[in-house]
Amino acid sequence: MAARIALGVLLSLMSISPAFAQASRVGEGDGVFKMWESKEDLFGANFPGDPVKTDINWETEYGAKLTGHVYSASLPGPRTYSMTVINYNPVRQLLEARANACPDQADERCTGHTSYSGRGYWKNDVRGAMIFAAAKFLRRDITFGHYMWNYLGGGQMEVNELQFVNNKDKSRTHVTIYMHHNILYIMEETAPANFPPPGLFVQSVNLLHADGGRGNHNGVYFNGPEVEPGEKNTGLEGFLNGRGAGPGGAQAPGGRGGAPAPGGAPAPGGARGEAPR
Repeated sequence: MAARIALGVLLSLMSISPAFAQASRVGEGDGVFKMWESKEDLFGANFPGDPVKTDINWETEYGAKLTGHVYSASLPGPRTYSMTVINYNPVRQLLEARANACPDQADERCTGHTSYSGRGYWKNDVRGAMIFAAAKFLRRDITFGHYMWNYLGGGQMEVNELQFVNNKDKSRTHVTIYMHHNILYIMEETAPANFPPPGLFVQSVNLLHADGGRGNHNGVYFNGPEVEPGEKNTGLEGFLNGRGAGPGGAQAPGGRGGAPAPGGAPAPGGARGEAPR
């Protein structure tokens, strides 16, 4: 009986897939993951040791030039872990300053008097930062897997999640993207093809308030409404009161002038994909 049991155990061990066996061997002796916090960039995450901080330049969707930081670490495999942090709070000043020099002050991208875009489309830039960041990954040489909305448990903050395979080496990458107090956070974790899939690092984040306290919220937190609390649709107010910057005075709600769309309906707002002047 003992011989049969021993033989069964031996056969079971021999049947383990090479991928699992290699992952187990490489995992031995790895660094211990521990919570690491940045008081400067107001976040914490479980890194395998202290990350290396690198300064980067970041250009927003509407052309604001910002600086940011990348915190990165790695383990054998290689397995890589990074947090990119971009503070979008300067965007308003930068894009409004450029809008002041816009030659066509009837254009909503200059005046900001239609809809909720703000002069220079600064509010669009801040509110669209998470999607803009996600689009950067989709331009890589990848096989796309999944893209979804979710929320961070505990902190109750919305998050965009991506999963894909890198075509060059078949490694797998998981990404989570957050926006908290107008600060963009991009967590990226990559594991080789023969390793268990990534996921633990990108789920380990704590986002902090300015005073260093943990960013817990009542209900799901969306950064968008915080961009300009109490904002009003000044373009609609102007239209209803007979004012507007378009030809003929009154301007269509949310539009770039009074030109009607086909069928007589007011033209929709300025083309979303246009770059600001």
